[in-house]
Amino acid sequence: MQTAEAVLQDSELVFVGYGIQAPEYQWDDFKGMDLKGKTLLILNNDPEDDPKLFGGKARLRYGRWDYKYEQAAKVGAAGAIILHTTPSAGYAWQVVQTSWSGEQFELPASEDTPRLQMKAWMTDEATRRVLRLSDKELDSLRLAAQKREFRPVPLGVRVSTRFANRVRRRPTANVLGLLPGSDPKLSKEVVLYTAHHDHLGMKEDAKPGEDAIYNGAVDNASGVAAMLEAAEAFTALAKAPPRSILFAAVAAEEQGLLGSQYLAEHLPVHPGRVAANINIDGLNIHGRTRDITVIGLGKSSLDAPLTALARAQGRIVKADQLPDRGFFYRSDQYNFARLGIPAAYFSSGMDFIGRPAGWGKERREKWEALHYHQPSDELGPDWDFSGAVEDVRLFFFLGAHVARTRELPRWNKGDEFEAPRLRALEALKGEGAK
Repeated sequence: MQTAEAVLQDSELVFVGYGIQAPEYQWDDFKGMDLKGKTLLILNNDPEDDPKLFGGKARLRYGRWDYKYEQAAKVGAAGAIILHTTPSAGYAWQVVQTSWSGEQFELPASEDTPRLQMKAWMTDEATRRVLRLSDKELDSLRLAAQKREFRPVPLGVRVSTRFANRVRRRPTANVLGLLPGSDPKLSKEVVLYTAHHDHLGMKEDAKPGEDAIYNGAVDNASGVAAMLEAAEAFTALAKAPPRSILFAAVAAEEQGLLGSQYLAEHLPVHPGRVAANINIDGLNIHGRTRDITVIGLGKSSLDAPLTALARAQGRIVKADQLPDRGFFYRSDQYNFARLGIPAAYFSSGMDFIGRPAGWGKERREKWEALHYHQPSDELGPDWDFSGAVEDVRLFFFLGAHVARTRELPRWNKGDEFEAPRLRALEALKGEGAK
């Protein structure tokens, strides 16, 4: 709460499965139960056993922690606790600890925004300890939550806690740069590049002599550097592309995509005039690959030019090779997709040239375990930029293609973001030639 105190007093703990309301899947974990003032215990991720539901093993926005907190607030809950396991979160408990320790940031909340007194995470082991206070068993609850028929389960446990908060306002900035387009008509539209410029600051509990700086070299100084390189390449062209190019280094991504949320709410042009968002969040530091991973492959018409451009580099495009992580909903492109803006977000391939099969996946998992959201995410002598160079060229070529192609990119028919795009384009029709 953005107040001096947040309090839960004898709030009933209720297990609500995945905490999902998804009419398109005929799924409602709340079943109309009055949950005002309750504290909700919520499973991470979304049901994945049925490939026809929620993308099967692929995590959708319904599996994201921020969605679950939002839904809990909307139904009037006082608190929400997400049950963490490494498979269901896509990252280890230490990521929860480092991401949500210390000072936390939000955009200023309006008076009519539903709020929770407490947002929390809890380990599997701790959840089992809590459930010993009730007559319920965690594995049985998990099993019941896999079915549409699931109904919220009061646990006979009450939660009380109090937080004394220090609330302060701190300024930050999204840093924007515009390269005006050369076509009198198309220049009113923009191709939006984004990369977040923040990380986690200083480690508060660092021991004397311990590295306490969260450098964020890969995540995401490398992405900001890539965007600046693309900007320099565009300005070096003999003539600017027909569409304008907007470059945005956004703030507070690590605090919940706050900078891009603010930019999405205060775009300098109408959302229907943003042709596409190309988001850069981390570069490949392990060398050249035969492939490129496209997060959200199959969602929009951007797939075709991206595939052709990768082929020209001698590479093939692959869908998200870690679909259970829900990466499309974990970086800044998500806030623009919610407005209907087609988004391209791709990352390193996994098939590394000169390396044995499985080496790329092994390196990726090792880096996440040792360096992701850790002070050790810093420039090292073992970094190999050759693959990163190819990826940055691909970021540039894709933006150049969109900037000069008259037809606007679109979401594929039936995609979850198609409807807001159609609404945005319809809203522009009334503007005529403005």
